[in-house]
Amino acid sequence: MQGTFQLIEPAALRPHEDVDVDRVRSLAEEIRLAGSFYPPVLVDEKTRVILDGHHRWHASTLLGLTMIPCYAVDYLHDPAIHVISRRTEIAIGKDDVIAMGSSGRTYPYKTTRHVYDLPEAIEPVPLDQLLHPTR
Repeated sequence: MQGTFQLIEPAALRPHEDVDVDRVRSLAEEIRLAGSFYPPVLVDEKTRVILDGHHRWHASTLLGLTMIPCYAVDYLHDPAIHVISRRTEIAIGKDDVIAMGSSGRTYPYKTTRHVYDLPEAIEPVPLDQLLHPTR
């Protein structure tokens, strides 16, 4: 999987799937207690559609983060990233994920699952760097 590690403003990202609000709250607390953010949110580099990490993205807003760690990829052309539908009644392909995220609508919670491997060199980012990034 080819991509780039980037810090991106949460408002610049576009979801394609709903989340479990209780899970967002507990994840925000887990991140706060850990003092760092990991793994990064997986996003399409062209559209900024979130591929994996919707709960982390929502948790970042609860934590007041001004930037969040993202791994940006060429989603449509990277054969190392696969999407699987978790719902038998909904067929999902990469184009469908981008179309949904770009439309401003979202699939129901737990509709998609992305299979990929992050590079091993990516490490957790301390929260203070995400609350008050240096410019």
